[in-house]
Amino acid sequence: MLHQTLSEWRRWEVCLPGKPSLVEPLSGGMTNLSFLVESGSRRAVVRVNTPHSKALGIDRQREEALLRLLQPTGYVPKLLYVTGEVLVTEFVDGRVWDAGTVDNDHRLNRQLLPLLEKIRAFPKPATASRFSYLNHCRHYLAQLAVRPVAADAIEEHAAAIDAGSWQPVICHHDLIPENIIDTGRGPVILDWEYAAWGHPAMDLIRLDVVESHYSAVGRLKLRDLQRGMDALWLALTDQLAGVV
Repeated sequence: MLHQTLSEWRRWEVCLPGKPSLVEPLSGGMTNLSFLVESGSRRAVVRVNTPHSKALGIDRQREEALLRLLQPTGYVPKLLYVTGEVLVTEFVDGRVWDAGTVDNDHRLNRQLLPLLEKIRAFPKPATASRFSYLNHCRHYLAQLAVRPVAADAIEEHAAAIDAGSWQPVICHHDLIPENIIDTGRGPVILDWEYAAWGHPAMDLIRLDVVESHYSAVGRLKLRDLQRGMDALWLALTDQLAGVV
C-alpha cells in the first residue's frame, strides 16, 4: 500500500518535484503503520490504516471531514492525499509534548486550551451526528470474547453521558501528549481517527482539566467513562492482535 500511494504522488494535493521516496518507518503508532517520505524539500507522513478500523469504531469518512473542516486553522496537519486505506499529511516538524508539558500551566493555559476552545466553536453541520458513547462502548463489548467485569458500569456511565443535554463539539477523543506537536506557530494536534462530534469536556478530561461549571459528580462520570473506554480499547486491540 505504501508503494502504491507513492506511485500516485501526482494525485496528491501538493506540488512535488518528483515521486516521494521512503525516509524511514515511524514508530509510536499502536494500530496503524506510518512512514516518513520526502520529495525534494517536502516531507510527508503516509499512514497505512489498520485493517481493523471498523472493529475499533473508526469512521474514516468522518475523520477526513473533520480534518478538512479544520484545515484553515493550522491546528491540524495539512491533508495531501486520502483514500479508504491511507492518509497522507504534511510532516509536522517540532517537539512532541510530554506529561511535563501538559503540567506546564503556561503551555496549557496560553497555548493548548485557547486552541481547543476555537476548535470547539465550530458549528456542527446538519448532516453530522452527535457521538453516542453508549453505542461506541457496546460496539467494543459485542466483539470481546470475554465480557469485562466492569462492562455494566461502563455502559451505565456511557448511557448517563448520552442522556445529558450537552451540545456536541469537535472532540479528538485521544488527546494524549504524544499527539501534540510544539511548532514555531503553536501546537498542532495529530491523529484524529477517533474524532467525532462529542462531549465538550471529554478532551479536557483526558488532560485532567475541566471547567468549573461541571459538577464534581459530572467530572467523575466523564472520567469513569474515559477510563472505561480506554480499558475496552486495550482489551479489543489485544484480542485483535492475538495477545489474549
